[in-house]
Amino acid sequence: MAAAPAGAERASSPGWRGPRFALAVFLVAYILSFADRQILSLMVDPIRRDLGISNVQMGLLQGFAFALLYAVAGVPLGMLADRVGRKWLIAAGVVVWSLATGACALAGTFAHLFVARAFVGLGEATLSPAAHSFLSDAFPPARLARAMSIYTLGITIGGGMALMIGGSVIEAVSASGSVILAVIGALRGWQATFLIVAAPGFLVLALVAAVREPARRRPVVNGGPTRVGSLGATLAWLWQERRSFFAIYASSVALGIMGYGMSAWYPSLLIRTHGMGAGEAGRALGVVLLVCGSAGTLFGGRFAERLTLRGHADANLRTVAMLAAAVTLPAVAAPLMPLPLAVLALFAVATFLFNGYFGCSVAAIQLATPPGVRATNAALFLLANSLVGLSIGAAIIPTLDQTLFGNTGRIGPALSITALFAGVLAMASALSGLRAYGSLVNRLNPQIKS
Repeated sequence: MAAAPAGAERASSPGWRGPRFALAVFLVAYILSFADRQILSLMVDPIRRDLGISNVQMGLLQGFAFALLYAVAGVPLGMLADRVGRKWLIAAGVVVWSLATGACALAGTFAHLFVARAFVGLGEATLSPAAHSFLSDAFPPARLARAMSIYTLGITIGGGMALMIGGSVIEAVSASGSVILAVIGALRGWQATFLIVAAPGFLVLALVAAVREPARRRPVVNGGPTRVGSLGATLAWLWQERRSFFAIYASSVALGIMGYGMSAWYPSLLIRTHGMGAGEAGRALGVVLLVCGSAGTLFGGRFAERLTLRGHADANLRTVAMLAAAVTLPAVAAPLMPLPLAVLALFAVATFLFNGYFGCSVAAIQLATPPGVRATNAALFLLANSLVGLSIGAAIIPTLDQTLFGNTGRIGPALSITALFAGVLAMASALSGLRAYGSLVNRLNPQIKS
């Protein structure tokens, strides 16, 4: 049996602080974290103008700067989450990323903003590895995909709110010129926006502190790692089951490149190519992400759950493969449309199909990993998504524009090329490991259909 951390409580015991409350709190935390992460994408042009930086530097700020500490710190923080109380680790992260988001408002140079974004990544690196491990102990295996998909709603709700609120704030401040705050002084629209999205972090901190920590009571299976939170044991397990984990990791990373590219550069596509204002573009994309993205996220989890209950142990990875195939065509076509309404219509379809995958990928990782190293493997999974998905996804669009189109601002074709290659790679990767993954899940979770 895996040992419970000191002070752990059963999340499944009666009371309002049980699994559903924990899931709701972690969803709120994820919404806030993704809003803090995503808000920069709407403010590309005013930040470029005020700080005098290039498109490629903005790509680095949206991708590599955030991913740097998010990726590097994620694995040791995941190992720590396998050993200590997970809610307190998350609480510390909320404080760090909220303060760092506020620090972005005070940036006067590229270097200053780069460092602040890196610390946003450091704080957010605590959340998902610990939350994934926590939820896998709080919910039964057959229901895990739905729970993870609800948690993953934080991406679409947080991203949508960031776009809508950010666009409205920038529009309002632009009309008045600036905002004057005591001590800080005059703030431009993008600076005020950073402060607004940072402020709710301390309310979330109180909610996280009220969560009940579940006991880690599931037995370690024969042949799996027996050392809790061991990186070496986790890597050995990944190598032993490499066919399954290659399929999960590679498909998610490929879709991550597509998704991060879309989220980082669609606002600029609408603003530069189609002449929309920042507020108008933010509200349009925010509504699509909030409605279609959230619906797609819930659809993916529910679809995988139904496949599981019908006897498909490979349901989560199978769902990822199907969604990767389905999303490719609208994701390729949307940025090439001549009218903004057509762009948004196809973007809505792509957003629905795209957002179903991540909760399934997360559930796939947890169901294929023995209990004592779940947070560590979750951190490695997020490391791969960050180093490759986030870093490449945000930077590849301006890089393709620069290398293929002579830096002429052709964001649409660059988005289309990225979506085509990423979608095909994701589908092929997921299909390559279906049989091995299904066998592994059955071995680790004999109660999978219950």
